[in-house]
Amino acid sequence: MVFPRVIATDLDGTLLGLDGQVSERNRRALSAAVAAGVKLVLSTARPPRTTRHIAAQFTCSAVLCGNGAVASLPGAEPMLRALEVATAGDVVTRLRGVMPTVGFGVETGTDFYHDAEYRLAPWMSRDWVREVVDSTDSLLARAKPITKLLVQSQETPVHLLHETAVEAVGALAEVTYSGGSGLLELSASGVDKGSTLAMVCERWGVSAEEVVAFGDMPNDLPALTWAGAGYAMASGHPGLLDPGLGLRVAPPAHEHGVARVVEELLS
Repeated sequence: MVFPRVIATDLDGTLLGLDGQVSERNRRALSAAVAAGVKLVLSTARPPRTTRHIAAQFTCSAVLCGNGAVASLPGAEPMLRALEVATAGDVVTRLRGVMPTVGFGVETGTDFYHDAEYRLAPWMSRDWVREVVDSTDSLLARAKPITKLLVQSQETPVHLLHETAVEAVGALAEVTYSGGSGLLELSASGVDKGSTLAMVCERWGVSAEEVVAFGDMPNDLPALTWAGAGYAMASGHPGLLDPGLGLRVAPPAHEHGVARVVEELLS
């Protein structure tokens, strides 16, 4: 492979260790890559407010949040790729028809709203919630722009929830997930980590063959398959380790997998 002009990495389960922190080895390796002229892109399902403190540890050329719905480049206003309210209403109607007990939440790029059926995960601070809205209709009316629509089930495993939602939603939205709990993440049609990474790289005049990407969950797959060298973490979702996908495998995240690959590239 060619020496990369861009390194794009997911955060949770990829760059971050079990303690949720960037290891010193990972930090040194990516900082060395930047010093060698490589553009660093952080790409995450997280919203900007929980990503900034991580991005501040590096010199980033771009930070992509919300599975590509919010793209931030130095010196420029964030680019939003939002789900239209009318489309979100159609999506909610379809999902309610096949899974009536789910709760809904909305990320706007700056704030988080949810309806009365949505239950916060134990790790999620209530300070992150801008407002709890009685009905889903009111939620869609108040929470704008819709950078990510969250669908939560207390009863259904996420892989089954995903299958049901994909069939129900069709081409109206992108449906994915980045965790093991019953939580789906929906973006506007065509918006995912891969399409936004491609858009940013086109702005820089960088081809897919010049990009190395790291990830560990289904929401990372579009970026991993678009990049010239996509690395699935050995500690990640088993589906990404299917040889048929043609991805490379990086060592586990808790063993500094990103750093070990980047160090080899730099050498």
